Amino acid sequence: MADLSVIDRFTETFSRYIDSGFGLLSGDVSFLSSTLIGIDLTLAGLAWSMRADDHILVTLAKKVLYVGAFAFIIGNFKSLADIVFASFSSIGLKASGGSLSAADLARPGFVASAGFTAAHPLLEETGQFSGFDVLTNLPTILILLFCWILIVLAFFVLSVQLFVTLIEFKLTTLASFILVPFALWGKTAFLAEKTLGNVVASGVKVMVLAIIIDIGSTIFGQLASTLTRPVDIVSAMSLLLAALSLFGLGIFGPGIAAGLVSGAPQLGAGAAAGTVAGAAAVAIGGGAAAAGGLRLAAGGSITAVRSAASLTGASSLAGTSARAATVDQLSSASTGGATTGAAASGVGRATGSSGRGHAREAAQVAAHTLKEGDKGGHSSGPKLGEE
Repeated sequence: MADLSVIDRFTETFSRYIDSGFGLLSGDVSFLSSTLIGIDLTLAGLAWSMRADDHILVTLAKKVLYVGAFAFIIGNFKSLADIVFASFSSIGLKASGGSLSAADLARPGFVASAGFTAAHPLLEETGQFSGFDVLTNLPTILILLFCWILIVLAFFVLSVQLFVTLIEFKLTTLASFILVPFALWGKTAFLAEKTLGNVVASGVKVMVLAIIIDIGSTIFGQLASTLTRPVDIVSAMSLLLAALSLFGLGIFGPGIAAGLVSGAPQLGAGAAAGTVAGAAAVAIGGGAAAAGGLRLAAGGSITAVRSAASLTGASSLAGTSARAATVDQLSSASTGGATTGAAASGVGRATGSSGRGHAREAAQVAAHTLKEGDKGGHSSGPKLGEE
C-alpha cells in the first residue's frame, strides 16, 4: 500500500516549490508595488495642486488607508493564504463530523488507499476459482473484476481530484500575489479585481471537497466492512454504486464553490449523467473493439472468397480453344465475383471505421462531461479602488 503514496510525494514537492515562489518573487512584487504607488501619488498630487478643494485632506487620508491596507495584504500574503486554506479545510472537516484530519486531507494517497483496500475482497474472491471452476463461474468472475476495476478507478480519480484542488489553491495564491499590486493604481486595478475572489473560491472548493471525502469515506468504509464471504454479485454491485456516487460528488461537487459566487446551482441531472458516462465508457470501448474485430474477420472471409474465384477463372483460361465460350462466361463470372467481394470488403471496412468512430465519440462525450462538471458559473469579481 506504500506505493500508492506516490501522489503524496507529488503534492509535497509541488507545494514546497510553489511556496518557495513567494520568497523568490517578493523582490519583484515590492518593486512593482513601489512603482505603482509612486505613479498614483504623483498623479494625485498634480490633480490636487491644480484645484482648490477643502476635501484634499480627506481624500489623502482615504488614499493612505487604501494603500496601507494593500501594503499589509501584500506583505503578509502567504500567511493570509495559509489562514484561508486552514480555515476552509477545518470548516469542512468540522461540518462533516467525521474522523478525517487536516493531515489526511493534505494526503491524496489516503483516498486511493481507502478505495483499493475496500475493493480488495472482490479481487480475492476471483482468485479462489481454479480449474474447471473458472469456466463454470466465468460470468461471476468477470462481473467481480469489472466492479473491482471501476471502484479502484473511481477512488483513483477522486484522489487526483483532491491533488488538483490542493495544487490549484497554491497556484491561485501565487498568481494572485503577483497581480494584487496592480490594485494600487486605479488604471491597472482591473488586473487584480478577480484575484482575491479566486483565492476565496478555491478555499470554498477545498471545503466542499473535504466534506464530500470525509462523509463519503466513512459511509463507504462501513459498506465495505459489511461484505460477507463469499462475495456475491449483489454485494459487489452495491459497493460499485456507492463508489460511483462518491465519484460523482467528488467530480461535480467542487463546482458548488463557483456556484456560491455566481448564485447558480451546480448539481443536477447532468452530474449523474456524467458519472454514468464515465463508467460506461469502459464497457462501450470494449464492445466496440469486439465488434470491430468481428467485422474485420468478415472482411477477411470475403477477401478469401474473391481470391478463390480469381484462381478458378485463371485455371479455366488454361483450357483448350474449343471451349472459348465457356471460358468467356467463367471469366465474366469471376470478374463479377471479384467486384462484389471488393465492394463487400469495402463495406466491412467502412462499418468497422463507423464502429470505431462511435466508440471515440462516446469517449469524447464522457471526457467532456467530466471536464465540464468541475466548472461553475461566472461572476464579476469585487471592484477595487477607493471611492
